[in-house]
Amino acid sequence: MRSSQPDTVRRNGRARITAASAAIAAMALFGSGCAIPNFTTESRPTRELPPPPELSTPDLSTPELRQSTLTGSWRGTYTCPQGLMQLNLTLVQRSSGTVSGIFRFAPAPGNSDGLSGSFTLRGHVTGSSLALHGDSWLSRPGAYEMVSLSARLSSADPDQIHGTIQSPGCGTFTVQRR
Repeated sequence: MRSSQPDTVRRNGRARITAASAAIAAMALFGSGCAIPNFTTESRPTRELPPPPELSTPDLSTPELRQSTLTGSWRGTYTCPQGLMQLNLTLVQRSSGTVSGIFRFAPAPGNSDGLSGSFTLRGHVTGSSLALHGDSWLSRPGAYEMVSLSARLSSADPDQIHGTIQSPGCGTFTVQRR
């Protein structure tokens, strides 16, 4: 009589590979906020992932569609203890008001104190209020920590988001739709 153990081990191995592949794909799609250094002595290794595929954005040629969705690519700057930083947000807004995305940051020209990295974000839109919080690191520089973002959305200028970074020592951020 044949043992079922090798078949079971093979099925479990395939299930683990499938689950790991799905997790990696999800991390590449959904992402993150601003980061500030955390001055602990413990250092975590980061893993470099390829950039996520470009998200398709709806036709934003009419003002009504631009005002109704945050989905798309946004570029701008923010300030935190490491100085002025460049910010690239890729956001996806669902009809339920939930928002997910990727927050990529790098030092602004002339800033030698900051590092580059990225993390995923999750949050929601309620009326004209946007709230996002860091979810998981995609590329963590040193001991940086994820932070939360909040903003009031303006129907007068739906292609700009201006808000605050909810962390001690940080200031504001401003991004424009690309």
